[in-house]
Amino acid sequence: MVNGFDVAIVGGGIAGVSAGAHLSEAGLSVVLLEAEATLAHHTTGRSAAQYLENYGNDAVRRLTLASRSYMEHPGEFADGSFLGSRPLLKVGRAGRVAELQADVEHAKELVPTTTFVDGDEARRILPILRADIAGALYEPMSMDIDVAGLHQSYVRRLRAGGGEIRPSSRVVGLTRTGDSWQISTGTQELAASIVVNAAGAWGDLVGAEAGAAPLGLHPLRRTIAIAAISNDHDPADVARWPLTSFEPDSGPMVGYCKPEPGGLMISPADETLSEPCDAKPEELDVALGLFNLAEFTTLDVRHVRSTWAGLRTFTSDRTPVGGFDPEIDGFFWLVGQGGYGIHTSEAMALATTGLIVNDSFPATLSDRGLTTADLSPARPTLGGPLIEGH
Repeated sequence: MVNGFDVAIVGGGIAGVSAGAHLSEAGLSVVLLEAEATLAHHTTGRSAAQYLENYGNDAVRRLTLASRSYMEHPGEFADGSFLGSRPLLKVGRAGRVAELQADVEHAKELVPTTTFVDGDEARRILPILRADIAGALYEPMSMDIDVAGLHQSYVRRLRAGGGEIRPSSRVVGLTRTGDSWQISTGTQELAASIVVNAAGAWGDLVGAEAGAAPLGLHPLRRTIAIAAISNDHDPADVARWPLTSFEPDSGPMVGYCKPEPGGLMISPADETLSEPCDAKPEELDVALGLFNLAEFTTLDVRHVRSTWAGLRTFTSDRTPVGGFDPEIDGFFWLVGQGGYGIHTSEAMALATTGLIVNDSFPATLSDRGLTTADLSPARPTLGGPLIEGH
């Protein structure tokens, strides 16, 4: 369109750049508006960076499975796979074993390689586990993700397709005029036929600028610490340890750990409701992460090298949203990725592109049992209390 764009994307995290890459490659003129001076400043840049096929509800798991191919074989926009081996181990004591075994049977429906291992095998995989750990879910096909590399591959694809990226462009006004949006960032005015709201924790605020009813998004703070490991442990052995989640006798996990350069990443798996913001870690949450590590392992951590926090923004049913607003013309929601945004990014971008370009849902996703209703912003499960989970 004259003096404007086909699509304006609000948000430069993994959701925004992946959608922008696919839309520009489909021949649409795309501009991406990022409020910060750099892309991926918030949640994407603070991810635990793990590809998990058994994480989230079944819709999320199907989106994850549909995203794997690109992460393994990104083609010309990367030097190689974004995935590296990092198995998942979900460990528990005797009171958790029956639930872990049930989790394994359910997981096998989509990920047949998932197995149950007893306490001795769990300690062989992770020698620092305490003696009373009685069993674990083991997912050998879990992987580390090169998040920065994945994000940059989408940036390169977006630009190669003719798309523009404009940092330091916080959207402060959205007005629908005829068949286009008039968009103001305070320093620039532009127009677009379609606005894609990929603003993460700020998603409902961007929706309000467009006059859309809020989805009831829940930004939840997650805390991470990198702890030093004593010289008693061979760094080469530590580097092979799995991502390990700590499962109490009842309720959701109480923490996790995984090797990182410079030590061990630790989190209390906190989910503290927050306003959209540049999240900061709380000392109490860091201490809780260390306490739970000591409850499930024999590690004695004396020094924390660094800490940070990020907001994981969920819908009430913990399934991402990808679809046009039912009341506002040309306004597309791409939000609510929660803790799954990195490893579902390719599938969500495919869904976004199909729905925007030709009002179709990709066969890649429908073949895995997904439908537009699963991702719709009008689905009846939105707007209620947040479903428990991590």
